[in-house]
Amino acid sequence: MSDDQNHFRIEVVDAGGFDDLAPSFDFIEGMLCDNSVAFIYGPPGCGKTFLAIHLLCCAAMGRRAFNLDVAQRNALYVGLEGEASIKARIAAWMAQNNVKKNPIHYALGSMNLINSEAQDELIEIMRERGIKFVAIDTLSMAATGIDENSAEQMTLVVNALHNIKRETGACVVAVAHTGKNERAGIRGHSSQRGNTDTIIEIETLNAKARKGKRGEPDAAEEAVTNGTQRRVTVRKQRDGADGLRVHFRLALHETRWRNARGKPVCSVAVDECDLADFDAIEAETVEPARKLTPREREAASILDDLIRRHTRIGPPSVDQFQRALKRAKWGPQHPATWRSAFRELKAKLEMDSNDGVISIH
Repeated sequence: MSDDQNHFRIEVVDAGGFDDLAPSFDFIEGMLCDNSVAFIYGPPGCGKTFLAIHLLCCAAMGRRAFNLDVAQRNALYVGLEGEASIKARIAAWMAQNNVKKNPIHYALGSMNLINSEAQDELIEIMRERGIKFVAIDTLSMAATGIDENSAEQMTLVVNALHNIKRETGACVVAVAHTGKNERAGIRGHSSQRGNTDTIIEIETLNAKARKGKRGEPDAAEEAVTNGTQRRVTVRKQRDGADGLRVHFRLALHETRWRNARGKPVCSVAVDECDLADFDAIEAETVEPARKLTPREREAASILDDLIRRHTRIGPPSVDQFQRALKRAKWGPQHPATWRSAFRELKAKLEMDSNDGVISIH
């Protein structure tokens, strides 16, 4: 570990007094706060980059987003993936929102977050431009060579984000991927969830996601397209209420640039949707297809409550679910019969328990 990582950096405030730091302010109402570290994550194709650009551009202009109040913040997008497409993505946002001038700064290239010189360079760039809202896309590209499953190494990465936050007072957002098991959340070690201030999840509400395997939608229904509805949920808010939910689709726009064949370069932008547009979709849940008995519905309710209570630290384990059921005195009294009932319950709920962690298909 380098000397700067061992450096003692705390401020002591005597009893009866307070420090000079301003209280955290949610400059995007209920979603993102000043002086914080946040993750935006979701599966491939869900629109993570476009949501990040949408929030950055709205904040840069101080214009409402998803019918939420937004205070103006100078914004920077650090694009480490798809660099050649960044200006087309911003141009698509401008077309979608009838804006004539690019409202945000953006940066291209590469960086390694755990390198102190790279952190210092980004901090200097942010200070020079008064940046108070930065999105790093993606976390994996900013931490190349890091073992994402290592608690020690991922702690270094998250600490780097916090260092940038402390030195600038900005909201520092990392765009992250899900793992192979999308229900398990952000790819990599679970310490990421505990060490961040805000976690925002994006889900695609396509037929497969809504109906599950029993719905048997055909391949065309399962495909995620620009028109597929996306749900954005604030899963964790350290100093405020979580659970905020908004929705969007993606809208395709031509830009003023031409490709080598002379055809317009196109990109997509966030198209905000009213909650009313999703009433029918939200009604199409997997629950009716399960055909659960009253006892199994009781167990499903216990599981839902357990998952909600574990939102901040990741999905619960099978052992935790079993203990919760036993505390509620669920199921048959005989151990062998109880285990049989639990196996049937797992099958009906389409539960997977790879590595002992619960996920539901």
